[in-house]
Amino acid sequence: MAERLIESVLRGIREVKSLDFSNFSIDNRKLWDSLDLDLKKEIICKAEHISFSEKDYISLALYRDFKKTGERKNFENVYFEKRKKLSLLTVAECVENKDRFIPLIEEGIWSLLSEPSWVLPAHNSYIRDTEQLDTPLLARPVLDLFSCESAEILALVRAVLKSRLSPIITDDIEYVLRERIVNAYTSDSFWWMGGDGKLNNWSTWCTQNVLISSLSLESLDDKTRFKIIRQATDTLDRFIDSYESDGACAEGASYYHAAALTLFSALLLIEKATGRSFDEFYRNEKIRAMAAYIEDVHIAKDNYLNYADCSPKAGNLGAREFLFAKATGNEAMMHHAALDYMRYGFEEDDNSYNLYYKLIALHSFSDIKKEAERKVSIKKPSLKVFKESELAIYREGDITFAIKGGNNGESHNHNDVGSIILYAGSKPLLIDIGVETYTKTTFSKDRYTLAPMQSAYHNLVNFPPVMQKDGPLFRAKDVTINDSDAYFDLTGAYPETEGLRKYVRRIHFERSKRQIIVYEDIEATIVPVLSLISVEKPEQKGHILEFDSFSIEFDSTLSFTLEEMDIKDARLLKAWPSRLYRSLLHLDGSVKWTIFIK
Repeated sequence: MAERLIESVLRGIREVKSLDFSNFSIDNRKLWDSLDLDLKKEIICKAEHISFSEKDYISLALYRDFKKTGERKNFENVYFEKRKKLSLLTVAECVENKDRFIPLIEEGIWSLLSEPSWVLPAHNSYIRDTEQLDTPLLARPVLDLFSCESAEILALVRAVLKSRLSPIITDDIEYVLRERIVNAYTSDSFWWMGGDGKLNNWSTWCTQNVLISSLSLESLDDKTRFKIIRQATDTLDRFIDSYESDGACAEGASYYHAAALTLFSALLLIEKATGRSFDEFYRNEKIRAMAAYIEDVHIAKDNYLNYADCSPKAGNLGAREFLFAKATGNEAMMHHAALDYMRYGFEEDDNSYNLYYKLIALHSFSDIKKEAERKVSIKKPSLKVFKESELAIYREGDITFAIKGGNNGESHNHNDVGSIILYAGSKPLLIDIGVETYTKTTFSKDRYTLAPMQSAYHNLVNFPPVMQKDGPLFRAKDVTINDSDAYFDLTGAYPETEGLRKYVRRIHFERSKRQIIVYEDIEATIVPVLSLISVEKPEQKGHILEFDSFSIEFDSTLSFTLEEMDIKDARLLKAWPSRLYRSLLHLDGSVKWTIFIK
């Protein structure tokens, strides 16, 4: 390994304490009584509409539905809704402090304890990327993202409400956490812990929640606590080492919240357990770059540059982003997070069930509110380059334009080397569709049969039937980027074929004229086809494609086909209207095209 940053901070520690969550306890009335009155009313109002019923029961048939149909949502809707209810009820009881919600909370606890296993059907395997078992093996629990997160919820419900819950219930929670989390983590091995494979967001996300659920147990012996900290440290150091030094999250902006940000959450927990300060660690340039990534790829409002399995609606910033920005000295991101928190609320978009995130958000409320009230001007750089990831972001006025190199072997990869994204303010002009709702196919050998994964559904030239190929060997070469120009040799992103000898994409950003010129330098006997994905419907006028907000002028008249893409997938509909447009332009060879932004 190149770096052992966390290990260097923890070298020579003599004690690992159990995690003290008394600052979040219902008995800490200084915290709960000081919250904003409207916020407290909102929380209580939501809790008053919660109940548990037979619909929350997870049957074996429902568990096996994924194996049978490939659909994840049937099981996961029930699974996550139950956890969301329990977390919200816990917060509401802490706010109100009348024991009114305790019976329901205990019902929710019982429901989670009654699930034989917490692993998702889609994750129920012991070897990475292998076929899932249709039934969980209870003698050997699988530690996946959400078994660890289920444990985190129960551990914190126990910690903050211990004085109000039945002692038998709290003992049952401790027993199950030991059986399903502590024993599994200290005696088994899972791919996300480390080893030979490249790590991803699982490593930090699972580690964060294992730390909460295991180190919250006061009765844990010293030897076990040390073992947990050593394993967590090793995993997190390996994760940092697997990141590019430019700080870019290869999985896309959506996954930042589960990757670099959960690294930060895990470090906060390790600080509490060991008494060591990570202040010096946060001054490391790589860590600062990892923290800043989400701010760097922000476009406007709630839009983000999206590559891989990432939506342009990558999630609002909140308390954790605020604290990470504060720790790393990033004032722009800190203020952005504070504004988002006050605008959108304390709950996370896609992870409204994680109780730790709720507690951090409420604990930080007063500091965040003060920051949001400050007048701060945030100006983004005219060019931001992620050198190792080969992502270039150009900005001028309201224009945000990005082009990505890299390779097609990255985590959550789409075959999109060389693809471009263009926005005017928060208005999308040329887009990356993103990813549909996850199914069994999404993470299987048939992944690249899905249209959004293919280069033909990105803003690229393809050579039908030849498209870009998945794998780390298929990549951009000879990449050069400067203030107004970019050069990407994309030939190597496509499989070797006699009909394709050369494909180079060059970009020139004429900043003063609000024009982007794209040169497609092609040598091929197969007819090249340029694919452009847009929200606005184009109209061909000779050698010009006319959109409402922009136009594209080609240096010759081209054969043009317009494909209307009806969007029905629920995940995509969160980001896009119900219809998108795919323009297909058949090229004679090399071509120059110019984007004029109105």
